[in-house]
Amino acid sequence: MAGATGRMQPVQIAARELHPGVRYRTQISVLNFFVRMFVNTFGITQPAPGTEARAGRFIALMLTALLVLLVAVAALLRAAFLH
Repeated sequence: MAGATGRMQPVQIAARELHPGVRYRTQISVLNFFVRMFVNTFGITQPAPGTEARAGRFIALMLTALLVLLVAVAALLRAAFLH
């Protein structure tokens, strides 16, 4: 809409017209994503925030242990086949 100055005037969009994802956008960490995915996949009752945090630490510990195990196995196999 051009005004008397010939410039476009800003148009206000009501919040109810925006996509719900824009109105309620929240930040989620990768670890929280995995915790919620695990809970939803296995049909576990939605945990309280404290329990969800504890589950997140447990899952992070398991993933770290798995990564350390894979690196150790790769190092052993590399050493075995290179000598």
